[in-house]
Amino acid sequence: MFSALQHSWCGGHKNMSSEFCKLVLDLDPGIRFAGIVETNGTIVAAEYRKDIVPLLDRSTLEISILQSVIRFATREILESELGKALYSITTYEKVKRATIPIHGDEQRLLLVSFDTTARPGPIIRKKIMPLIEERLS
Repeated sequence: MFSALQHSWCGGHKNMSSEFCKLVLDLDPGIRFAGIVETNGTIVAAEYRKDIVPLLDRSTLEISILQSVIRFATREILESELGKALYSITTYEKVKRATIPIHGDEQRLLLVSFDTTARPGPIIRKKIMPLIEERLS
């Protein structure tokens, strides 16, 4: 699924998705990682903040991405009653992670991880969602 477990996966070339991930990282110093994945689990682009050592190795990260995609897909069951899911946040001891659908592109999700001291809800609502709306929708 990934070409290399480094600070950037994109086959060595710049593309819109990779640049978008970099823009997400620049939104807030508490953002550790930004990645765009397809709903089949394939990673399109991903970037780590420059000072970050990944917490997960390559194979564990691949499993984690698939789990995030599956969990988010299960939320579709309630959409007719509750409306579309805007984002989901999970807090772990070492990191906070969010899954954000890219509305207008039902085949892709934005995965973002945050430092434990970050406040992902406001960052997502006030910074990330407007950027998605501006650049990807």
